[in-house]
Amino acid sequence: GLRNGSITAARLGASPARITGLVQRVRAGVEPKADGPGRFDGAAAQELYTATLGQVAETLEGAGSVIVAPSGPLLSIPFALLLTGPVVGDDLVGAPWLIKRMAVAHVPAAANFVSLRKIAGGSRATRPWFGLGDFRPVTLAQAERTFPGGSCEGSARLFARLPPLPFARRELEAARALLGGAPSDELLSQAYTVPAVRRAALKDYRVLHFAAHALLPSELRCANEPAIVTSAPPGAADAGGALLTASQVAGLDLDADAVILSACNSAGPGGVAGESLSGLARAFFYAGARSMLVTHWSVNDQASAFLVADTLRRLKAGTDGGMAGSLRGAQLGLLAEAGKGMPAGLAHPFYWAPFALIGEGGTRVRTAAVPSHRVAGL
Repeated sequence: GLRNGSITAARLGASPARITGLVQRVRAGVEPKADGPGRFDGAAAQELYTATLGQVAETLEGAGSVIVAPSGPLLSIPFALLLTGPVVGDDLVGAPWLIKRMAVAHVPAAANFVSLRKIAGGSRATRPWFGLGDFRPVTLAQAERTFPGGSCEGSARLFARLPPLPFARRELEAARALLGGAPSDELLSQAYTVPAVRRAALKDYRVLHFAAHALLPSELRCANEPAIVTSAPPGAADAGGALLTASQVAGLDLDADAVILSACNSAGPGGVAGESLSGLARAFFYAGARSMLVTHWSVNDQASAFLVADTLRRLKAGTDGGMAGSLRGAQLGLLAEAGKGMPAGLAHPFYWAPFALIGEGGTRVRTAAVPSHRVAGL
Protein backbone atom coordinates (compact mmCIF):
# COMPACT_ATOMS: atom_id res chain seq x y z
CA GLY A 1 0.00 0.00 0.00
CA LEU A 2 1.10 3.57 -0.70
CA ARG A 3 -0.18 6.34 1.55
CA ASN A 4 1.24 9.76 2.39
CA GLY A 5 4.50 8.85 0.72
CA SER A 6 4.99 5.65 2.71
CA ILE A 7 4.87 2.13 1.25
CA THR A 8 3.49 -0.86 3.11
CA ALA A 9 3.98 -4.31 1.60
CA ALA A 10 2.19 -7.50 2.55
CA ARG A 11 1.68 -10.92 1.03
CA LEU A 12 -1.76 -12.09 -0.01
CA GLY A 13 -3.40 -13.96 2.82
CA ALA A 14 -4.37 -16.88 0.56
CA SER A 15 -2.88 -18.92 -2.27
CA PRO A 16 -3.60 -17.95 -5.90
CA ALA A 17 -5.80 -21.03 -6.21
CA ARG A 18 -7.77 -20.03 -3.12
CA ILE A 19 -8.19 -16.46 -4.43
CA THR A 20 -9.49 -17.82 -7.73
CA GLY A 21 -12.00 -20.02 -5.95
CA LEU A 22 -13.22 -17.17 -3.75
CA VAL A 23 -13.68 -14.88 -6.77
CA GLN A 24 -15.68 -17.58 -8.52
CA ARG A 25 -17.93 -17.96 -5.46
CA VAL A 26 -18.54 -14.22 -5.28
CA ARG A 27 -19.22 -14.02 -9.02
CA ALA A 28 -21.66 -16.93 -8.82
CA GLY A 29 -23.79 -14.88 -6.42
CA VAL A 30 -24.04 -11.86 -8.72
CA GLU A 31 -24.36 -13.49 -12.13
CA PRO A 32 -27.82 -12.71 -13.58
CA LYS A 33 -30.25 -15.61 -13.77
CA ALA A 34 -33.72 -15.96 -15.24
CA ASP A 35 -35.35 -15.66 -11.82
CA GLY A 36 -33.02 -12.97 -10.44
CA PRO A 37 -29.62 -13.11 -8.74
CA GLY A 38 -28.59 -16.06 -6.60
CA ARG A 39 -27.70 -16.05 -2.93
CA PHE A 40 -24.68 -13.82 -2.30
CA ASP A 41 -21.71 -15.61 -0.72
CA GLY A 42 -20.87 -13.21 2.09
CA ALA A 43 -18.30 -15.56 3.61
CA ALA A 44 -16.31 -15.56 0.34
CA ALA A 45 -16.51 -11.76 0.05
CA GLN A 46 -15.24 -11.39 3.63
CA GLU A 47 -12.40 -13.87 3.12
CA LEU A 48 -11.38 -12.05 -0.08
CA TYR A 49 -11.17 -8.78 1.84
CA THR A 50 -9.11 -10.41 4.59
CA ALA A 51 -6.72 -11.93 2.05
CA THR A 52 -6.23 -8.68 0.11
CA LEU A 53 -6.89 -5.26 1.60
CA GLY A 54 -7.24 -6.76 5.04
CA GLN A 55 -3.49 -7.44 4.97
CA VAL A 56 -2.86 -3.66 5.02
CA ALA A 57 -5.95 -2.68 7.03
CA GLU A 58 -3.96 -0.60 9.53
CA THR A 59 -2.49 1.47 6.70
CA LEU A 60 -5.99 2.13 5.33
CA GLU A 61 -7.48 3.15 8.67
CA GLY A 62 -9.21 6.52 8.32
CA ALA A 63 -8.70 6.71 4.54
CA GLY A 64 -11.59 8.17 2.57
CA SER A 65 -10.73 6.40 -0.66
CA VAL A 66 -8.58 3.60 -2.01
CA ILE A 67 -7.18 2.92 -5.48
CA VAL A 68 -6.50 -0.72 -6.31
CA ALA A 69 -4.52 -2.25 -9.18
CA PRO A 70 -5.80 -5.86 -9.19
CA SER A 71 -4.54 -8.65 -11.41
CA GLY A 72 -5.66 -12.11 -12.49
CA PRO A 73 -9.07 -13.22 -11.19
CA LEU A 74 -9.35 -10.12 -8.96
CA LEU A 75 -9.95 -8.11 -12.14
CA SER A 76 -13.38 -9.75 -12.33
CA ILE A 77 -14.92 -8.16 -9.25
CA PRO A 78 -15.58 -4.61 -8.06
CA PHE A 79 -13.85 -4.24 -4.69
CA ALA A 80 -16.82 -2.22 -3.37
CA LEU A 81 -18.67 -5.48 -2.59
CA LEU A 82 -15.95 -6.91 -0.37
CA LEU A 83 -17.04 -7.34 3.23
CA THR A 84 -14.92 -6.12 6.14
CA GLY A 85 -16.89 -8.34 8.53
CA PRO A 86 -19.65 -10.96 8.57
CA VAL A 87 -23.20 -10.54 7.34
CA VAL A 88 -25.71 -10.95 10.19
CA GLY A 89 -28.42 -13.29 8.96
CA ASP A 90 -29.74 -12.00 5.64
CA ASP A 91 -29.24 -8.32 6.46
CA LEU A 92 -27.54 -7.09 3.29
CA VAL A 93 -28.53 -3.48 4.00
CA GLY A 94 -26.62 -3.46 7.29
CA ALA A 95 -23.71 -5.58 6.03
CA PRO A 96 -20.21 -4.07 6.43
CA TRP A 97 -19.50 -3.52 2.74
CA LEU A 98 -16.12 -1.94 1.96
CA ILE A 99 -17.95 0.86 0.11
CA LYS A 100 -19.38 2.00 3.46
CA ARG A 101 -15.84 2.78 4.63
CA MET A 102 -14.36 4.41 1.56
CA ALA A 103 -14.68 5.20 -2.12
CA VAL A 104 -12.99 2.70 -4.42
CA ALA A 105 -11.28 3.23 -7.77
CA HIS A 106 -9.49 0.66 -9.92
CA VAL A 107 -6.59 1.01 -12.34
CA PRO A 108 -5.30 -1.60 -14.80
CA ALA A 109 -1.76 -1.14 -13.42
CA ALA A 110 0.14 1.14 -11.05
CA ALA A 111 1.74 2.91 -14.02
CA ASN A 112 -1.73 3.84 -15.29
CA PHE A 113 -2.50 5.50 -11.94
CA VAL A 114 0.60 7.71 -12.19
CA SER A 115 -0.03 8.77 -15.78
CA LEU A 116 -3.77 9.36 -15.28
CA ARG A 117 -3.22 11.46 -12.16
CA LYS A 118 -0.88 13.74 -14.10
CA ILE A 119 -3.62 14.62 -16.61
CA ALA A 120 -6.69 14.41 -14.34
CA GLY A 121 -9.22 17.18 -14.89
CA GLY A 122 -7.20 18.61 -17.75
CA SER A 123 -9.70 18.25 -20.57
CA ARG A 124 -9.78 21.16 -22.99
CA ALA A 125 -13.06 20.00 -24.50
CA THR A 126 -15.63 22.78 -24.68
CA ARG A 127 -18.84 20.74 -24.61
CA PRO A 128 -20.09 18.86 -21.54
CA TRP A 129 -21.61 15.57 -22.70
CA PHE A 130 -22.23 13.24 -25.63
CA GLY A 131 -24.55 10.22 -25.45
CA LEU A 132 -24.52 7.01 -27.48
CA GLY A 133 -26.92 4.07 -27.29
CA ASP A 134 -30.45 2.71 -27.64
CA PHE A 135 -29.12 0.22 -30.20
CA ARG A 136 -31.20 -1.84 -32.60
CA PRO A 137 -30.33 -5.57 -32.66
CA VAL A 138 -28.90 -7.03 -35.85
CA THR A 139 -30.76 -9.78 -37.67
CA LEU A 140 -29.63 -13.39 -37.44
CA ALA A 141 -28.77 -13.29 -41.15
CA GLN A 142 -26.47 -10.28 -40.60
CA ALA A 143 -24.83 -11.96 -37.61
CA GLU A 144 -24.28 -15.21 -39.51
CA ARG A 145 -22.49 -13.36 -42.32
CA THR A 146 -20.13 -11.84 -39.76
CA PHE A 147 -19.65 -15.11 -37.84
CA PRO A 148 -20.08 -17.84 -40.50
CA GLY A 149 -19.65 -21.57 -40.19
CA GLY A 150 -20.70 -24.19 -37.69
CA SER A 151 -18.08 -23.24 -35.09
CA CYS A 152 -19.37 -19.64 -34.96
CA GLU A 153 -23.06 -20.48 -34.96
CA GLY A 154 -23.32 -19.83 -31.22
CA SER A 155 -21.66 -16.41 -31.54
CA ALA A 156 -24.04 -15.41 -34.33
CA ARG A 157 -27.11 -16.43 -32.30
CA LEU A 158 -25.90 -14.66 -29.16
CA PHE A 159 -25.16 -11.46 -31.07
CA ALA A 160 -28.54 -11.43 -32.83
CA ARG A 161 -30.48 -12.16 -29.63
CA LEU A 162 -29.05 -9.38 -27.48
CA PRO A 163 -32.09 -7.79 -25.83
CA PRO A 164 -32.97 -4.11 -26.30
CA LEU A 165 -32.28 -1.81 -23.34
CA PRO A 166 -35.59 -0.04 -22.70
CA PHE A 167 -34.19 2.35 -20.09
CA ALA A 168 -31.15 3.36 -22.15
CA ARG A 169 -32.80 6.37 -23.80
CA ARG A 170 -34.26 7.59 -20.51
CA GLU A 171 -30.86 7.24 -18.85
CA LEU A 172 -29.21 9.26 -21.61
CA GLU A 173 -31.92 11.93 -21.53
CA ALA A 174 -31.51 12.32 -17.77
CA ALA A 175 -27.72 12.54 -18.07
CA ARG A 176 -27.94 15.11 -20.87
CA ALA A 177 -30.24 17.29 -18.79
CA LEU A 178 -28.06 16.95 -15.68
CA LEU A 179 -24.80 17.85 -17.43
CA GLY A 180 -26.18 20.47 -19.79
CA GLY A 181 -25.79 18.73 -23.13
CA ALA A 182 -27.64 19.81 -26.26
CA PRO A 183 -30.32 17.61 -27.89
CA SER A 184 -28.02 17.17 -30.88
CA ASP A 185 -25.16 15.83 -28.75
CA GLU A 186 -26.01 12.17 -29.16
CA LEU A 187 -26.14 9.19 -31.50
CA LEU A 188 -29.20 7.03 -30.85
CA SER A 189 -31.06 4.10 -32.33
CA GLN A 190 -30.39 3.59 -36.06
CA ALA A 191 -27.97 6.54 -36.10
CA TYR A 192 -25.77 4.84 -33.47
CA THR A 193 -23.41 2.82 -35.71
CA VAL A 194 -19.67 2.18 -35.73
CA PRO A 195 -19.00 4.45 -38.75
CA ALA A 196 -21.01 7.25 -37.12
CA VAL A 197 -19.10 6.92 -33.83
CA ARG A 198 -15.76 7.01 -35.65
CA ARG A 199 -16.80 10.12 -37.62
CA ALA A 200 -18.14 12.05 -34.62
CA ALA A 201 -16.07 14.91 -33.20
CA LEU A 202 -15.82 13.21 -29.80
CA LYS A 203 -12.75 15.20 -28.77
CA ASP A 204 -15.05 18.18 -28.19
CA TYR A 205 -16.79 16.48 -25.21
CA ARG A 206 -15.76 16.12 -21.56
CA VAL A 207 -18.09 13.16 -20.84
CA LEU A 208 -18.90 10.32 -23.26
CA HIS A 209 -21.83 8.17 -22.21
CA PHE A 210 -22.52 4.76 -23.79
CA ALA A 211 -25.79 3.08 -22.73
CA ALA A 212 -25.18 -0.16 -24.58
CA HIS A 213 -24.12 -3.78 -24.34
CA ALA A 214 -20.48 -4.76 -24.48
CA LEU A 215 -19.31 -8.21 -25.50
CA LEU A 216 -16.08 -9.92 -24.49
CA PRO A 217 -14.27 -12.78 -26.24
CA SER A 218 -15.22 -15.06 -23.34
CA GLU A 219 -18.84 -14.64 -24.50
CA LEU A 220 -18.61 -13.94 -28.24
CA ARG A 221 -16.11 -16.71 -28.87
CA CYS A 222 -15.58 -15.95 -32.55
CA ALA A 223 -14.46 -12.40 -31.73
CA ASN A 224 -10.83 -11.85 -30.75
CA GLU A 225 -11.24 -8.61 -28.79
CA PRO A 226 -13.83 -6.89 -26.61
CA ALA A 227 -16.32 -4.61 -28.30
CA ILE A 228 -19.23 -2.25 -27.61
CA VAL A 229 -22.44 -3.11 -29.43
CA THR A 230 -24.02 -0.57 -31.78
CA SER A 231 -26.75 -0.71 -34.42
CA ALA A 232 -25.77 -1.90 -37.89
CA PRO A 233 -25.46 0.76 -40.60
CA PRO A 234 -28.62 1.11 -42.72
CA GLY A 235 -28.77 -1.56 -45.41
CA ALA A 236 -25.72 -3.41 -44.06
CA ALA A 237 -25.43 -6.98 -45.32
CA ASP A 238 -23.57 -8.13 -42.22
CA ALA A 239 -23.06 -7.10 -38.58
CA GLY A 240 -19.48 -5.88 -38.91
CA GLY A 241 -20.54 -2.26 -38.46
CA ALA A 242 -22.32 -3.06 -35.19
CA LEU A 243 -19.26 -3.91 -33.08
CA LEU A 244 -17.00 -1.05 -31.94
CA THR A 245 -13.88 -3.04 -31.10
CA ALA A 246 -11.16 -2.18 -28.61
CA SER A 247 -8.70 -1.50 -31.45
CA GLN A 248 -11.20 0.92 -33.04
CA VAL A 249 -11.69 2.60 -29.65
CA ALA A 250 -7.91 3.04 -29.34
CA GLY A 251 -8.00 4.85 -32.68
CA LEU A 252 -10.54 7.44 -31.50
CA ASP A 253 -9.36 10.97 -30.69
CA LEU A 254 -10.70 11.84 -27.23
CA ASP A 255 -10.13 14.47 -24.57
CA ALA A 256 -12.64 13.16 -22.03
CA ASP A 257 -12.60 13.51 -18.26
CA ALA A 258 -14.92 10.48 -18.07
CA VAL A 259 -16.34 7.72 -20.24
CA ILE A 260 -19.44 5.89 -18.99
CA LEU A 261 -20.10 2.34 -20.20
CA SER A 262 -23.53 1.67 -18.78
CA ALA A 263 -25.85 -1.37 -19.03
CA CYS A 264 -23.04 -3.43 -20.50
CA ASN A 265 -23.08 -7.19 -20.81
CA SER A 266 -19.43 -6.96 -19.93
CA ALA A 267 -18.12 -9.81 -17.82
CA GLY A 268 -18.25 -13.50 -17.12
CA PRO A 269 -16.76 -16.01 -14.71
CA GLY A 270 -13.05 -16.26 -14.06
CA GLY A 271 -10.17 -13.90 -14.80
CA VAL A 272 -10.47 -13.82 -18.60
CA ALA A 273 -13.45 -11.47 -18.61
CA GLY A 274 -11.71 -9.13 -16.20
CA GLU A 275 -8.63 -9.07 -18.41
CA SER A 276 -10.81 -8.22 -21.43
CA LEU A 277 -12.67 -5.48 -19.60
CA SER A 278 -9.32 -4.08 -18.49
CA GLY A 279 -8.18 -4.18 -22.12
CA LEU A 280 -11.23 -2.17 -23.19
CA ALA A 281 -10.42 0.38 -20.48
CA ARG A 282 -6.83 0.61 -21.69
CA ALA A 283 -8.11 1.32 -25.20
CA PHE A 284 -10.16 4.28 -23.96
CA PHE A 285 -7.23 5.58 -21.89
CA TYR A 286 -4.98 5.32 -24.95
CA ALA A 287 -7.56 7.30 -26.95
CA GLY A 288 -7.56 10.11 -24.37
CA ALA A 289 -9.99 9.27 -21.54
CA ARG A 290 -9.03 9.92 -17.90
CA SER A 291 -11.57 7.78 -16.06
CA MET A 292 -14.22 5.20 -16.89
CA LEU A 293 -17.40 4.01 -15.25
CA VAL A 294 -17.88 0.37 -16.25
CA THR A 295 -19.96 -2.63 -15.24
CA HIS A 296 -18.70 -6.05 -14.17
CA TRP A 297 -21.81 -8.03 -15.09
CA SER A 298 -24.97 -7.69 -17.13
CA VAL A 299 -26.88 -5.18 -15.04
CA ASN A 300 -30.52 -4.58 -14.28
CA ASP A 301 -31.51 -1.89 -16.80
CA GLN A 302 -33.60 0.17 -14.37
CA ALA A 303 -31.12 -0.01 -11.48
CA SER A 304 -28.35 0.99 -13.89
CA ALA A 305 -30.29 4.05 -15.04
CA PHE A 306 -30.86 5.12 -11.43
CA LEU A 307 -27.21 4.64 -10.39
CA VAL A 308 -25.79 6.50 -13.37
CA ALA A 309 -28.19 9.43 -13.04
CA ASP A 310 -27.57 9.72 -9.28
CA THR A 311 -23.80 9.48 -9.76
CA LEU A 312 -23.91 12.32 -12.29
CA ARG A 313 -26.23 14.37 -10.07
CA ARG A 314 -23.76 14.06 -7.21
CA LEU A 315 -20.82 14.78 -9.51
CA LYS A 316 -22.50 17.97 -10.71
CA ALA A 317 -23.29 19.05 -7.14
CA GLY A 318 -19.68 18.43 -6.11
CA THR A 319 -20.65 17.32 -2.60
CA ASP A 320 -19.27 13.75 -2.82
CA GLY A 321 -15.89 14.46 -4.32
CA GLY A 322 -14.95 13.24 -7.78
CA MET A 323 -16.22 10.34 -9.85
CA ALA A 324 -15.36 7.62 -7.31
CA GLY A 325 -16.99 9.51 -4.43
CA SER A 326 -20.08 10.28 -6.49
CA LEU A 327 -20.47 6.61 -7.46
CA ARG A 328 -20.06 5.63 -3.81
CA GLY A 329 -22.76 8.10 -2.79
CA ALA A 330 -25.16 6.70 -5.39
CA GLN A 331 -24.47 3.12 -4.31
CA LEU A 332 -24.96 3.93 -0.63
CA GLY A 333 -28.13 5.84 -1.51
CA LEU A 334 -29.57 2.79 -3.27
CA LEU A 335 -28.61 0.57 -0.34
CA ALA A 336 -30.22 2.96 2.14
CA GLU A 337 -33.51 2.99 0.22
CA ALA A 338 -33.72 -0.80 -0.14
CA GLY A 339 -36.76 -1.94 1.85
CA LYS A 340 -37.95 1.64 2.34
CA GLY A 341 -38.71 3.72 -0.72
CA MET A 342 -37.49 0.93 -3.02
CA PRO A 343 -37.80 -2.90 -3.10
CA ALA A 344 -35.82 -4.68 -0.37
CA GLY A 345 -34.14 -6.91 -2.96
CA LEU A 346 -32.07 -3.96 -4.22
CA ALA A 347 -29.73 -4.50 -1.25
CA HIS A 348 -28.31 -7.47 -3.15
CA PRO A 349 -24.97 -6.39 -4.71
CA PHE A 350 -26.22 -7.61 -8.09
CA TYR A 351 -28.18 -4.34 -8.25
CA TRP A 352 -25.95 -1.76 -6.56
CA ALA A 353 -22.39 -3.08 -7.03
CA PRO A 354 -21.85 -3.81 -10.76
CA PHE A 355 -20.36 -0.40 -11.49
CA ALA A 356 -16.71 0.31 -10.89
CA LEU A 357 -14.63 3.41 -11.47
CA ILE A 358 -11.49 2.70 -13.47
CA GLY A 359 -8.89 5.43 -13.62
CA GLU A 360 -8.52 8.66 -11.70
CA GLY A 361 -11.16 8.46 -8.97
CA GLY A 362 -10.82 12.10 -7.96
CA THR A 363 -11.71 13.39 -11.44
CA ARG A 364 -14.18 16.27 -11.27
CA VAL A 365 -16.08 17.02 -14.44
CA ARG A 366 -16.93 20.58 -15.41
CA THR A 367 -20.59 20.82 -16.35
CA ALA A 368 -22.80 23.46 -17.90
CA ALA A 369 -25.26 25.36 -15.74
CA VAL A 370 -28.70 23.84 -16.20
CA PRO A 371 -32.04 25.16 -14.90
CA SER A 372 -33.48 22.65 -12.43
CA HIS A 373 -36.66 22.18 -14.49
CA ARG A 374 -34.61 20.62 -17.29
CA VAL A 375 -33.46 17.66 -15.20
CA ALA A 376 -35.36 14.57 -16.36
CA GLY A 377 -36.71 12.08 -13.84
CA LEU A 378 -36.25 8.33 -14.01
